[in-house]
Amino acid sequence: MVLFTVSLRPPFQNVTLGSRIRQLTDERGRHFWIITVTKRAKKLALADLPFVGRGTPSGEWFRRHWLVVGTSRELRDIPQAVKVLGEELVLFRDDRGRIGLLGLHCPHRGTSLEYGDIEDGGIRCPYHGWIFDVGGRCLAMPAEPAEPGFAGKVRHLSYPVQEQGGLLFAFLGPEAETPPLPRYLPLVSTDGQRSLEATRLYNYNWFNFIENGADPAHFSILHRADPNDGTWRSWFFNFRDIPPFDAVEMPYGMKVISRKPGPTADTEYVDEKSFALPAILQIGDTEFTHFNQPREALAAGSHNAHLMFVTPNDDASFTLYTVNHYTGPDQEFFAKLAPSRRVQAPLEKKSYDRREFSPFRGNVRTEDIACQATQKLLGQRGEQLATSDRGVILLRKLILNDIEAVRRNSKPRALTNAQQHDGLVTIDSFTGVRVKGVS
Repeated sequence: MVLFTVSLRPPFQNVTLGSRIRQLTDERGRHFWIITVTKRAKKLALADLPFVGRGTPSGEWFRRHWLVVGTSRELRDIPQAVKVLGEELVLFRDDRGRIGLLGLHCPHRGTSLEYGDIEDGGIRCPYHGWIFDVGGRCLAMPAEPAEPGFAGKVRHLSYPVQEQGGLLFAFLGPEAETPPLPRYLPLVSTDGQRSLEATRLYNYNWFNFIENGADPAHFSILHRADPNDGTWRSWFFNFRDIPPFDAVEMPYGMKVISRKPGPTADTEYVDEKSFALPAILQIGDTEFTHFNQPREALAAGSHNAHLMFVTPNDDASFTLYTVNHYTGPDQEFFAKLAPSRRVQAPLEKKSYDRREFSPFRGNVRTEDIACQATQKLLGQRGEQLATSDRGVILLRKLILNDIEAVRRNSKPRALTNAQQHDGLVTIDSFTGVRVKGVS
């Protein structure tokens, strides 16, 4: 990054490494020197990963990807205030059905457009009536003189939005670098059934949540169940017999594969959980876990992809958008699944229990929150990593390497992977029985 350029004559003082010196001659034959002083990029560290504001390494990396900012079914005739990567924005659908994502505050005097009216081809500020279309162009200023082109001189912050599979994706990066939106198989497939779960807001850092997906050991410990209840989950993720796992790098990111001996000598039970860049998790054991199936049911293999898109709101919160894509034979699958996916009423808390997140036992979601929300930010917590953290270590490495590549003006890995497959992104999450050794 160029900080400044000056013209000097020797001797030079305070000229540091990273400065470039050129000698020039003017029309009278006099010599002078041009010194361009540059700032070297700070070395990337793990402590940089949690922070997503503009200008931060992670923030600029996220801004090179399409991120989920809402759902089609929740965006109706009322604008929605959203925060994405620290930016305060307003999401709306205009009276022609087009979707816009603009800066939350009107550029006139700062009123929130969350209270705007949807009319006349855009969103109208409630205070003085300025109207902005989905591209941020000002269409009208009712209280201003009818000077031709005056409104057109005002351009409000706007980002492009596209719909896919019921989700709304936005690109917050440079307009000239806007890539095609990757086509995620569970969102674009015409096979099977698709269901969107309730949008969920979490009040802790996005990275604490995402690295949890590369940590299969915690399933056997934090989420342990009655080992004698006869289900595949309590047998496979047995607290006393934790399954070994492999952390495998993939074109889209990575996956962890947990394994146990299968019903025959040449087979094994496997459970795959994947992380896809930039912040996507996918698991495949939903139909077995939530339906309390025995291990014998795994012979048919999994048919449901449980896909989670994580969008950081800021450094202290994120939003989770979840899609299920089922390709099995049960036409009532989602009706049967729904009761187990509802947000449960909190359990009664003991009068002397002062813990913020208790009671938390007995529900996967509250168990995760209690552990992840109480972690400090990466770089601010003390850590003693062990062999069971190899999945987490790989995930951190992948993200660091990809951020570094973007800092060198390379294309993010997720976009390269999509481009190499005609825009289609396929993520592994098989749960079932298969021949030993397959990765």
